[in-house]
Amino acid sequence: MGRAARVIAADLETSQAILSRLAPWPSQSVVSTEIDALCERLRTTLVDPQVPGALVPQISASGDLWIAAASTPSDWRRLSPVLHAFAGPTMTSFDGQPASLPSECDLASAAEGFGPMITAVLRLPPEAGVRLGALRALQSACDTFARAPRTTRATPEPTSWLLARFQDYLNVGRWDAAATLLDRLRGELRIDALNLKSLQVQLLAAREDWIGITDLPGFANLLNARRTPAVTALLLEALYRTHLAQAFDDPEEARRIYANKTRPLALPLLSLPRPSPLSQGGWRLCGLEALESPSRRELRLALVGHEADLGWVADRLGPAEPPAPTPQSSADSAQTAIATMQATESLDAMAAALAALSRLTDDQRQALGQLEPMRTALQALDAEVGASTVPTSWTEWLGRVSDPGFTSALDVARLGAEEWRLDDVAHDPEAVRAFLDALNAIQSDNLAAERTFHALPFIVATMRRDDTFPSPVLVPAYAGLLTLLALGVTRGSATFQSSRVLVEALLSIGLNAKRYGDLVADLDEIAGEGFGADMAYWALDIVETIMRAATPDVRTRERFVHGVLARLVPIRARMSSLQRAAADRLAIEFGWDFGAADANDAPDDGLMARLSGKKVSIYSLSETASRQAKAELERSVNDIRVECNADHVGTAALKALATNSDLFVIVWSAAKHAATDFIRANRGNRPLVYAKGKGVSSILCAVEEHIRQVKSSN
Repeated sequence: MGRAARVIAADLETSQAILSRLAPWPSQSVVSTEIDALCERLRTTLVDPQVPGALVPQISASGDLWIAAASTPSDWRRLSPVLHAFAGPTMTSFDGQPASLPSECDLASAAEGFGPMITAVLRLPPEAGVRLGALRALQSACDTFARAPRTTRATPEPTSWLLARFQDYLNVGRWDAAATLLDRLRGELRIDALNLKSLQVQLLAAREDWIGITDLPGFANLLNARRTPAVTALLLEALYRTHLAQAFDDPEEARRIYANKTRPLALPLLSLPRPSPLSQGGWRLCGLEALESPSRRELRLALVGHEADLGWVADRLGPAEPPAPTPQSSADSAQTAIATMQATESLDAMAAALAALSRLTDDQRQALGQLEPMRTALQALDAEVGASTVPTSWTEWLGRVSDPGFTSALDVARLGAEEWRLDDVAHDPEAVRAFLDALNAIQSDNLAAERTFHALPFIVATMRRDDTFPSPVLVPAYAGLLTLLALGVTRGSATFQSSRVLVEALLSIGLNAKRYGDLVADLDEIAGEGFGADMAYWALDIVETIMRAATPDVRTRERFVHGVLARLVPIRARMSSLQRAAADRLAIEFGWDFGAADANDAPDDGLMARLSGKKVSIYSLSETASRQAKAELERSVNDIRVECNADHVGTAALKALATNSDLFVIVWSAAKHAATDFIRANRGNRPLVYAKGKGVSSILCAVEEHIRQVKSSN
């Protein structure tokens, strides 16, 4: 994940203390005046927050000039390539690799005890002219960091919050909003290119655009890069869907395609340990590789229990024979675990590495820390984890969030959303009780509640992924998370979209009168005393969701609906024309008359004019909602043509709509995969948008967001 540059130590005061402990710079008689001035300036990198590390010049007893470079493990990835580019082997001895500082180094002694650091030595040539050029190059490198956009000043919102919002958008199918947020992360240099690619893969996979993943620029490089297990699983699924899905039922053809086309790409993804969230396509690629490489008995063993996913491949695989045990010493096991951790960005891998390290003696660990790249890996592990263990479940995570030192809580939550599951919890009453106890305990701790609030999209993503969702035994958990969301002090500008997932889960299970009243009270709290026009669609969609579900308390439901309508009256003039149309439809149904507000209506926003003459198609299995959206658009917009479709598979009628419509709206939460795949295949580059809910308001919102996006890009 990206982060702003910081001083060499944890805070500015500590860095200043390190600077004060350095020996004074020698007198000007030792070196030339200009070289001396450059060296003095480089020493200030110790307290410069724009430089991700420090460059400290020193003169040895023999008169050699060299630079001690040091950085935290997390910032070394930024510092090292820039130093190498500006002052690499042609000007200094630096080859980009870390190295220990000499014992006589002032920085080594001054910074002792201030935390883990990655270090290196840049030795400068003896010739004065070359030395001067090297020092100027290093100063230019520092100036480069200083000129970099200072995103934390322009946008104080933490990157971790933006990533949580990205997940929030994915949870409810707001693909366009997620794509816009990706553009912001890219434009503000919030995260590196590899993590941006991973987020792009997640977005395309959520839309089931598998061809889009394999067509990504740099796709082949992504297959060989460090990534999370979930991204590995998505890449495998994309390879299966684009290369083999159509031919899989023909065993010989499938094996030929795999061997000649898919295998060279898939091999880097098929190393063990296997990614835990594998889907059917990923398992089939594992099975095909087991057929191609019968000697990989460990891969065959990993397929046990997944025969239903393998299809005909399961019939051709021999019995799974456990590989012969290979005894390993504790030190060897630790090295293996650390190597696995370096190859994948995984909490499970970190936990395994920490467990292996805990079994070492002090001497063994010290010996391991003297080896490269083990030393660097251990320092990076200490910096990232900062503890002897990492959480391996949401229950453990909730138990840690009250700890002020758990500063990586949101980073861990983001990875946990991909690796942890709650369906196992749902089958174990004791595990359910422990999870609920941990969730209830955070309510009385402000720090824990705030961290959990910002992590809610990740927790909701885990819940949606489970086979048991929505689970009746987890109703208290869904309700507790919704209450936590309602109490979030920054709800108006943060992640409230995932509330829709929790509401639909609770309503689909069915609630008694007490829980139903609590649900409505939470929604009232989220909406606030008076929400703005930006929340109008959310409120209208929540109303539609509640109206579609059975209720144990009609009066409570009607009070909530009338309360929402009352909040809409003062802001009606600021609402868009399509928002007003959706609100008017609801008002008529409940006997309200917004006519008095017409005199103060906002000026025409041009939405209707831009829709005039267009052909819009809506695909949804919720035919009542799509027909109502069609009627509303045709009533509000002159000369618009709206067609609805609910076919379960690709048909001639669906193909005609996909190829001939100006705009196609897919209600993703009420759609069949076969039909959506067919629509995308026949849509080409023509506009295709996704409604985030099942109701009329979500469909109108999708249409409006597209029209506004087209306007802003023109």
